[in-house]
Amino acid sequence: MKSFRPYPDVILYNGKIRTFAAKNSICEALACAGGRIVATGASDNMRRLAGPDTQTIDLRGRTTLPGLTDTHVHLSEKGTAEMELVDCRDFYQDVSSIADILERLGKAAAAAPKGSWIVAHGSPMQDFRIEDKRFPDRHDLDRACRDNPVSISFGAHVTIGNSKALAAAKITRDTADPAGGHIKHDPQTGEPTGELHERAQLILKKVAPEFNYLQLKDGIVFALNQCLERGVTTVHDIVRSGEPVRAYQEILREGRMHARVSILPRVIESMIESKSLIELGLITGFGNEWLRVGGVKMSIDGGITGRNACFYDPYEDDEHNHGIIRIQQDELNETVRRCHNAGLRCCVHAIGDRAFDMALGAYENAIEKSPRKDHRHRIEHMGNWLATEERMQRMVRSGIVAIPNIAIGYYVGDAILDCVGEKRLTKAFPFRTLLKNGVIIAGGSDSPGYWPVDPLRDVAACVSRRMRWGDVWVAEERISAAEAFAMHTTTAAWVGFEENYKGTLEAGKLADIAVLAEDPFEIQPERIKDLKVEMTIVGGEIKYQA
Repeated sequence: MKSFRPYPDVILYNGKIRTFAAKNSICEALACAGGRIVATGASDNMRRLAGPDTQTIDLRGRTTLPGLTDTHVHLSEKGTAEMELVDCRDFYQDVSSIADILERLGKAAAAAPKGSWIVAHGSPMQDFRIEDKRFPDRHDLDRACRDNPVSISFGAHVTIGNSKALAAAKITRDTADPAGGHIKHDPQTGEPTGELHERAQLILKKVAPEFNYLQLKDGIVFALNQCLERGVTTVHDIVRSGEPVRAYQEILREGRMHARVSILPRVIESMIESKSLIELGLITGFGNEWLRVGGVKMSIDGGITGRNACFYDPYEDDEHNHGIIRIQQDELNETVRRCHNAGLRCCVHAIGDRAFDMALGAYENAIEKSPRKDHRHRIEHMGNWLATEERMQRMVRSGIVAIPNIAIGYYVGDAILDCVGEKRLTKAFPFRTLLKNGVIIAGGSDSPGYWPVDPLRDVAACVSRRMRWGDVWVAEERISAAEAFAMHTTTAAWVGFEENYKGTLEAGKLADIAVLAEDPFEIQPERIKDLKVEMTIVGGEIKYQA
């Protein structure tokens, strides 16, 4: 523990510090002590506070913002994957065909012992972008890896195995679809193609090798450090077992945790049950400034990237497919009700319009039976599309927070248009409309794995509406840079029940700070994504420096 000193530990001066404490609030300098901001003001005034051991940092006119928050990540699940899996992702590598994927898998197999597993990952909806316009199937994978079982995921909702992998998982033509999952079969032969959706993926994952505990810890540290490179000081991480929870605690104790984490334990399709958390007496906010419980997570429908999100109308490219429901309404209602009553904030994944209505119904049921102010329940992915006037009114009336994901539109919006259709996406990512109607929105990237954690990229997309695939999408739904940054600072802090010590740069708040090479409020919106983060400070200590 640091001994008390009558002067600041750190002073940042000669900068353009956007405090976000009020509109256009800017100061030149700030002083930090004990991990918190103790004063802000003019450079000369702050420098007079310095003592013999005070670290002074000349910002040289650079713009400084509150540390950024990403409210929806799968960091502990995907951090190790970033280090260990065979990378076949077209968003990260030069992969444009099934042949390119097979080449990478073949090289991995040549370097691996015969019979050992080859585990890889691709990008979501990669079938839309590669030359073949389809995913590889078991026979493709067999050609590249005859002597090794192979498992390759394309996002979180589709996994494909080769013949040896299917045999190890005992998946045959007679294997029934699990509840909330789908095993794709060849319509001519009836044999499984190797493609597994949603809960069907678990059959294969049970026999594929998992990362060991030390790999898990190193992967978390690696992924948190990547966050710091983009000015991110807090993430809300979804976990599905006790291992990452324990890993976070040990990493913190070891002094290797350099960003803050709010954990969201998944309580359905998980090794963690809501009953266990409730019986233990945990409530939202349990923990400390570095690691805390942020709520519980559950998923109603499948993912859009696997064409498994559940809509009332079928997909444009498959008239028989409405998506998959993973949690039935009665189970959803009961789980939300119990968690609500126990003081656990719920974060419910819903992507299709049928799932939106199920989530709203479950929340309304719980709140009507047990009214509780300031619950801050969330719908993950609400605000991506189909935010009708009625749904917005229901959200505002019940105090439900929307967590949209502009990164999904930025990377795969063209593929989503192709399978969902323009009619349902005429108001895609309607952030201007949501804010106008009083819906609270905070930014979540659904990263890493799919794409990097990068709120600056997401802010740029919100303000410019320019997508990676080229289009300016629904330009009338642009929001201002201030509104977009609020989704990752002030509003994100409130969504995390942390508004009293995060989100702004003012006395009493945590000294979590991002220093940028340029002012994002004074450049073209499309350039915000390319801004260099020159320094990230967490708790008054430099955790990243370019």
